[in-house]
Amino acid sequence: MASSKKPAANKYAVPAVEQMLDIVEHLADNHRAYGITELARQLGISTNGVFRILRCLVERGYAEADPAGGYRLGTKFFTLGMRLQARFDLRRRARPHLERLCEQSGETVQLYSLQDAQALVLDCVTPAASSFIQVLPGSRMEIHASAFSKAVLAFLPEDEARRRLPRKLAALTPHTVTDKEKLFQEFAQIRASGFAYDREGYMLGIYCIGVPVFDVNGEPVAGLGVTGLVSVFHPEKQVELERAILACAENVSRDIGYEGGKFAEVRALRNTTTGE
Repeated sequence: MASSKKPAANKYAVPAVEQMLDIVEHLADNHRAYGITELARQLGISTNGVFRILRCLVERGYAEADPAGGYRLGTKFFTLGMRLQARFDLRRRARPHLERLCEQSGETVQLYSLQDAQALVLDCVTPAASSFIQVLPGSRMEIHASAFSKAVLAFLPEDEARRRLPRKLAALTPHTVTDKEKLFQEFAQIRASGFAYDREGYMLGIYCIGVPVFDVNGEPVAGLGVTGLVSVFHPEKQVELERAILACAENVSRDIGYEGGKFAEVRALRNTTTGE
């Protein structure tokens, strides 16, 4: 039965959208087909309004009509739900790999995804050390200065990457790249090498090395890697550290269905340039 409790008035409300959501939520809560007149009566929407909304949902695959004239939700909602599940399942699947990288590197390990014009910290694993960096999961970070978000932005289509970036890139430190064209030149370097870097661009005294995570469709869905103190970083260990980060990102990507060859390409390039 539809709830009689109406939400508070919203100055941004769009009646047709609200009616569509009322119909979708009602069909989701009641697992049977509903006729147009029945939905109109129970939800307080005109029969013409219900008909128009349902026809639109059917045409887009979000609803299905049965021979008796009833309507139920379609498979398109299931498809969207599975995509959303994959996003939230990423943190659980990545966790053991992040813990292994943290143990190997002795550094803080982070996992980021993009949320519109910001980067969202999905997870952070800290080492058993006297000093380390800690970032709370759920924190939102500037998208243009983090190695982990840059690792994702670099592999997005350029128009999407530009859309996500803020109009003005804030100078967080004297080392922050604030010119968009220079940032896109950096993205090209990231695509070529497979690695993104934050050399005190987000916070003085802090470095980060990030690599993208790809999903079953080959899309960049997250960035992961290590964060540490510049004062205790050992440059001679960078090659070994990057190898471990790359392996971690590949393992996470494989666990969420990626079957592409990007990681093999990066390893081959490293073999050529570093003699590994």
